[in-house]
Formats: sequence, structure tokens, C-alpha cells
Amino acid sequence: MKLIDPMDFSNDPLLSNIQGNILKGHGRDYTTHIFLQFKKGQEKTASAWIGIYLAEKVTSFKKQLWERERFKRNRVPGGVFTGFFITATGYKYLGKEVEKNLDDKAFLDGMKKRLDITCDPDPKHWEKGFQGETHAMVLLADDDVARMELAAREIVDLSEDFADVIAVEYGNVIRNDNGDGIEHFGYVDGISQPLFLREEVDEWMKFHSADPKAGNDDPAKPKFNPTADSDLVLIKDPYTEEPDSFGSYFVFRKLEQNVKGFKKAEEDLGLGELGGAYLVGRFEDGSPVVLTDDEGVIGAGNYNNFNYGNTPAGMEASASRCPYFAHIRKTNPRDNKIAGDKKIPPVMARRGIPFGQREKKTAIAPCKEVFPEEGVGLLFMSYQRSIEDQFEVIQHSMANDPDFPNPLPGALNSGVDAIIGQIKDQHPATHHYQFPVEYGKPELTGKLPFTQFVTMKGGEYFFTPSIPFLKSLKPSFVNQ
Repeated sequence: MKLIDPMDFSNDPLLSNIQGNILKGHGRDYTTHIFLQFKKGQEKTASAWIGIYLAEKVTSFKKQLWERERFKRNRVPGGVFTGFFITATGYKYLGKEVEKNLDDKAFLDGMKKRLDITCDPDPKHWEKGFQGETHAMVLLADDDVARMELAAREIVDLSEDFADVIAVEYGNVIRNDNGDGIEHFGYVDGISQPLFLREEVDEWMKFHSADPKAGNDDPAKPKFNPTADSDLVLIKDPYTEEPDSFGSYFVFRKLEQNVKGFKKAEEDLGLGELGGAYLVGRFEDGSPVVLTDDEGVIGAGNYNNFNYGNTPAGMEASASRCPYFAHIRKTNPRDNKIAGDKKIPPVMARRGIPFGQREKKTAIAPCKEVFPEEGVGLLFMSYQRSIEDQFEVIQHSMANDPDFPNPLPGALNSGVDAIIGQIKDQHPATHHYQFPVEYGKPELTGKLPFTQFVTMKGGEYFFTPSIPFLKSLKPSFVNQ
């Protein structure tokens, strides 16, 4: 696969023209997400604001990499990261012919019209800000909260004449004692990501003592290869003729987590820490349950060099260590085959961040009664070349499908994704799972109930335009 080398000057136009965060996460600990609905009759003003003001604020991938290098060398923090995203209705508002230029049906329909695919709750149950029409979203990110808040205030003040702010969401990284980012159930998150930069792949191989050139019988041969081509997430921006100008489809979903309910149900399984590890596919510290029956894998928060086996015998054995319904197995089956004739692998660049404040860390809370039941969760975000063939395949044909992955006729311990799997018109749904009675042994428990503790509260499908397109919206008289 083709990797991007930022030190290769021929890549400079690409790095300058695409927005940051697509090919590598922005790396900030706090985010603000401002959702806008433009006012009728203010089309020219909104377009001019994007072209004159916002186009200069948006962080290019080149600037993101430059700031990262400066921080690594001299510990100089970067500035406010800014991203901008437009919905299909937002493009129409700006006078763009969407159907002729962007052919992803999911994007054109919008998230509210895709309930048969996602099995999401009816939009009337979404949070109010997401129930109406969204035209655009501004993403701000920083390690300096006060500076980010000032930037957000400026966005809101400057857009009030031509846009209504319909929702604002705030994200904040939470970490365990090892410094690894976790989600509110307490599990290390975001470990398995496609890598698009040559240096990142080299670091991954070194960390895992792996050699991509090793033979099949060599222990150094990677068991899983995170190398990804930028085509996995980038498509040519159809609204500009400038070369090397690419965008990406973007999914935003607010997923609320009932931590108290999850932790009690996890305990009620009677399997100790293995119960949660079977549900997620990793222990809280990130150790893959398919490799171990306890926490403590060295470098667990980054460890990703494993698969689930590629023979029937291997599959059956791995299912007794990592059930088919485990979240990371359902949504990233690695060496399992994906059903259907899909041209694009169902893999996304995930850029989610938790939301909501916690009074007690999950790991040190004196009892489960102090865990929150609402108001916390994950702001799920992903970039992909196709929402239809990537995000929706993962949600519909993998997470929501009780028979995936199921390579053996009559194979047991299947089921929907234990964390994000959904059943249409059942929110929350109670699923039933069979767990290994003993780790690594084929005998399974009876069907144990486990209720869904993640609730989708709203979201939308966007496109991440190239920076040249944003600049093209600047009125011609400004350049005179």
C-alpha cells in the first residue's frame, strides 16, 4: 500500500490542501463542536464568511504536522485546531449541485433517513439540536481550554447574522493511570487505527518487534498490518479544479453511555474481569483477550499485533478466548472475511473523543453507585471514502448482524456487537450471549442477558471539503 512521507516535497500540495485530522488525529485534549443552520436569504453572506474568514482559520494537514514536529522537538504547543464540515443540505444552501458531484447515497440522504440501515432510534428521541436540519459543523480543538472557548465565542459572534447555532458539544480526553486515553466504561480506546504515514508504520513495527519483510514462518512477521492507503479516506474534492485537493466523508454521532448500568451488568455476569474483556475484546488496560486471560500485556495501551486465526480450527479456538460478539472483533475482524462484494474495506479513521465530566475515575470509584447513568459518553467521529461502504457496513452488516463473523455452520457465541450493536425499534435492547465457561475451552455458558448501555442521541453525515474549495468561496471583489 502507498504510504505518505511528509518529508517528500512532492507531497507538499496534498498536505497543504487537505484539512488536518483526517490522516492523523489532531492530538488535542479538548474539543468544541459548533453545529450551524444557515438562515434563509443569507446565502451570499454565509458563503463569503466561509471564504474570507473560515478558510484562513481551518488547519491544514501540513500545519498540523509542522506543529506536531515543533512540539516533539521543543515542547512548543500548537494553536487552536480548526476543522469545517458541510452536509448535503449545506451544499445545496450554498448553491452547489450535490447529486451530480457527491454520489454517496448515505451522505445525500442524511443520517435521519438511514434508520433502516443503522437501526438508530427515531429522530424524535434525539436531542433537540440534532432533530432539525444541520448545514455545517465547526470543530475546534486545543489543550488550552480558555483559548478554545475564545475561538468558539468568535465563531458564534461572527456568524449570528446569517446562521443559527443549533447545538454545541464539548469533548474532553480522559486517561487511565498509564496515561492512555479511555472511554467512560473504563477501557482503553482508539488503539487499532489505519496508519497513513510512513513514519507511523515504522514506529508501529518497531514497537511490536515486527518486520513486514519477514517470511511467513518468521516470528517477526506482523500478525496484523495497520498500513493503509490514503484512498481509504480521501476522495477528490469535486468543487475545485486545483490539483491535489481532496476531501473526506465524515460521520458524527453522540453516543451516551450508562456507566452505572454497564458496570452492574458486567459484574452480574459472574465472570470477573473476564466478563468485561469478553464484551469489549480487550481488558481495561488494552490487553487483547484473545491473547491473555488477564491484564498486563506489556504496552497494552498500544498493543495491536494480533489476529483471530484464519483456519476453521483456529477460529473455533479463538472464539473460546474472544467471543464473536466482542466489540473490537465485530467492528474490526482483522483476518475474518467480510461478506458481500465491497470495493472499499470496511475500515475507518476514527477520531472520537469522550464527552461529559466524571466525579470519580472508573478504576478507583469506591462503588458502582457513583457511576453516571447519563450525561457522559463518546462523540464518535470517523473519516472514510464512503459512508455507505464503510461506516454503514460496519454498523449494519457487522455490529448489528448477529451472525457476523460466523465462519462455521452452527457456530456458537454469536450475537450483535455487545457495545454498539442495535436492533430496530428496540432502544435499549436486551441481548443474550454465551460466554466461555473457562477461558480457552470450548464449553459455553447458557444464554446470559446483557442490556444495551450505549444510546445514540443524534448526529449527521458530513463532507470535509478541501481548503482550496473553502477559499474559492471568497467573493471576487475581495481579491481585486
